[in-house]
Amino acid sequence: MFSDFILEIVTSAAVAATLTGLLLWLTKSWVSERLKNAIRSEFDQKLETHKSQLKAQTETEVERLKSNLSIAAAERQIKFSKLHEKRAEVIAETYSLLKEVYVTTQDYVKIFEPAGDKPREARQEIAFKAHKALRQYYPKKIIYIPCLTAEKLETIDMELVKIFNEFAYTVDFQQGVGDARKWNDIFEKMRGEISEALKDLENEFRKLLGDES
Repeated sequence: MFSDFILEIVTSAAVAATLTGLLLWLTKSWVSERLKNAIRSEFDQKLETHKSQLKAQTETEVERLKSNLSIAAAERQIKFSKLHEKRAEVIAETYSLLKEVYVTTQDYVKIFEPAGDKPREARQEIAFKAHKALRQYYPKKIIYIPCLTAEKLETIDMELVKIFNEFAYTVDFQQGVGDARKWNDIFEKMRGEISEALKDLENEFRKLLGDES
């Protein structure tokens, strides 16, 4: 009987210990799971908060970048507009002066001299002053004209100087018998080669000012 009692106590104690261990394990597991869930929930909240902050910061930076780009584009447009206005001013003035050189030089070397016309000496002085005005202006403004166009301008300018000097020294100052052919050659060059070069330069200037026709 006693042994049975002892056995029952031991069995009960073992069962109790087992139940207690199981309860502790379950409690531990439950607490651990709750703790994990709490940590995961807190982590998820922080992650979402961080994502929201990053998104807000990114959107702010994007908007700031767009704003800066818009400002920079507007500034470039203003600068380009001012540059275009200045280029248009330089081109207009340069062409006006060059055309004046062409017209006055052509008047100086013309073959037909009607009655009452200015003396050739006076026409020479007018052409000389016109060329001097061109030379005083465009070399200082050449930066506003593209290289190839500037080269064409310089070529025409030098050809007009050459014609002026050639006429002055071989026709105007000598008036010899053989000068008539030279005179005609010079005049025809003004009407032909120089006139065509001037028209080509006119087209270049128009393109620079935006005329694509």
